[in-house]
Amino acid sequence: MLHNTRCLRKRKEWAGIRLTATLLFIWPFLTLFATPARAQHSDWLLGSFALLGAQQAPEGLGYQNLFSYYHASGESFVSAGPLKCAPGPACLNAATNTNGSLDLFIDAHVFSYTTSFKLLGANYGFNLIVPFAIADANGAAGLEPDLSLPGNIIESPTVTTDGGATKGSIGDIYVEPINFGWHFKYLDAIVSSGFFAPSGPYNSEAKLNIGFGHWTGVFGLGGIAYADAERTWALSIYTHYLMYASQIGRNYTLGDVVPFEWGASKTFKPNYDIVKEVTVGAAGYAQWQVTNNSIGANPTSQPGIGIVGQLSSTKSQIYAAGPAATVITKYGMYSLRWYEEFGAHATPSGSQLMFSVTLPIPTSGLF
Repeated sequence: MLHNTRCLRKRKEWAGIRLTATLLFIWPFLTLFATPARAQHSDWLLGSFALLGAQQAPEGLGYQNLFSYYHASGESFVSAGPLKCAPGPACLNAATNTNGSLDLFIDAHVFSYTTSFKLLGANYGFNLIVPFAIADANGAAGLEPDLSLPGNIIESPTVTTDGGATKGSIGDIYVEPINFGWHFKYLDAIVSSGFFAPSGPYNSEAKLNIGFGHWTGVFGLGGIAYADAERTWALSIYTHYLMYASQIGRNYTLGDVVPFEWGASKTFKPNYDIVKEVTVGAAGYAQWQVTNNSIGANPTSQPGIGIVGQLSSTKSQIYAAGPAATVITKYGMYSLRWYEEFGAHATPSGSQLMFSVTLPIPTSGLF
């Protein structure tokens, strides 16, 4: 009888350890693949990684709900010269009104599965993200870059640049069929590749769209370095390369961008009945456009040639940083972070609040 009681107690302790470990590793992995939004300067939603972002989840199935609120306003929608810019590397029609206000709410449903299959010592996994968004834009603000110009300069759809609009719908779905993760004592590493499908609604003649209106290829490389054997001090770095296909209904292709995210953190293990671990630190991101925009137009007038040249060569960049915290409890994992943007060029500068809840999905009896 005593032996059975001890065995039962050990089983419960081991189950608790496995649950805690699963929550610890699933959260940062899932936050890598939060929903994209043009208000975040590219298809990739910057700020999703936060602390301990660049590591793969343990074997099994996981789910995360990620909420993001982004706001930008004022004259941050202005590029070099008289050209007015939407969030991203491109500009809207030249106009005198350059003020804008943008509020974007995103709710992303993130599913991941890491298998036991190994290649060169790395586990194989894959991801699926189904995003939903509500956007409110006024004045010069919009959610995606727009290279349309007046018809007498470039033949393209006319896009209204003033007024306001509010839209909400499912966004472009992200699929990541390639994800490999390595785990060492003082280092985690990850390599990934996927694509955004233009599943969100898109109208080439509308100023405000939730969908991006193009396919996007994604390649990722990242890692976490730990300063101690207990892995309580960590530096996480994850970078991606995004390549855009041609714009649906338009005669241009946006230039490639490189999103870069980092997090420096310290983990505490109070091991209370409810709170098991607390991780705090600083997180941030940067993004640079690394290739020119490609515009399929050959204007004959000197003003048209100059504007097309400026649109082609204008490249965006943005930086952000802020505090972040993650709490692991016996009920799930919760994360909160805040970002302030700075150093913007050809893209707006705003602020963002992100909150996420992560839970493992029991697979017993499913597979």
